[in-house]
Amino acid sequence: EMDGYIIGSSIILIGIVGILGNLLFCYAIYKRPEIRSKHVIVCISGKTTEIAYDSLQFVNAICQMSHKQWKRSECFHYIVVYLFLSNFQAMMYVVIGADMLFALFQPFRYLGVRNFPYLLILQLPSIAFGIEHPLHGFIYQEVDDPVILACNPPLGTSQRTMQMWNISNIALSIIVLLMYVTVAVKVLCLARGKEESAAKARFTRGVVKSATVFSLFFSASWFLSKINDRFAVFFPNLSQNVIETLQTYSVIPAVASYAQTYYVHFLMSRDFRNAFKVC
Repeated sequence: EMDGYIIGSSIILIGIVGILGNLLFCYAIYKRPEIRSKHVIVCISGKTTEIAYDSLQFVNAICQMSHKQWKRSECFHYIVVYLFLSNFQAMMYVVIGADMLFALFQPFRYLGVRNFPYLLILQLPSIAFGIEHPLHGFIYQEVDDPVILACNPPLGTSQRTMQMWNISNIALSIIVLLMYVTVAVKVLCLARGKEESAAKARFTRGVVKSATVFSLFFSASWFLSKINDRFAVFFPNLSQNVIETLQTYSVIPAVASYAQTYYVHFLMSRDFRNAFKVC
């Protein structure tokens, strides 16, 4: 019972912080057109998804604290939208990283691309990946319909679907980390060997620090939650109850990953910090 209270209260606290941060991020972009860019507009799509995701988690938190008993099939139908949003946002991390790389390696072509249909096309991989998870879960539902510890993606789908979802998200997480390492290295290489002004040097340091901090936060939140779901594979001798408890706790770093963007931008970017203060 204590696990339910800990997980539920953590979801509510982190969710409120995340929704507030994402709303402030969107509001600052709306109020300050000088900090808008193609890349920031791409990020807005991710922020709206994160707000929806965190809002759905409040229902999960209430169920956790009330110790509601779920059958797997009942849970699956309940979290279909949640599964879509989770996978949509996972791919959106990759899309945002790819957009940054495009801007760095092909800056003139990037500036010449019209916002529409470019921004629409960027949504397609996330939509396709978002649909894949609930569709896979529906096709590969198991005949056995046990009562599960809590209603969440690792426990609310079949073992086959959970393994596919977990492995694919770990792969995407590694790709995202490699993208941000590439961004930091590319910016440093561009700056090396050139006499930089103070403003240019500050910008270079800012990009590298932002990429580094985001990578650390991402590793400690989203990536950690997916690795945590692998305990059943890493430690097969653990009891099923312990494995389900660990997988249920994975929701806490997952929710935290959706709460970080505003705070990372506020800490690492002077332009965004000034914009937020003015707003």
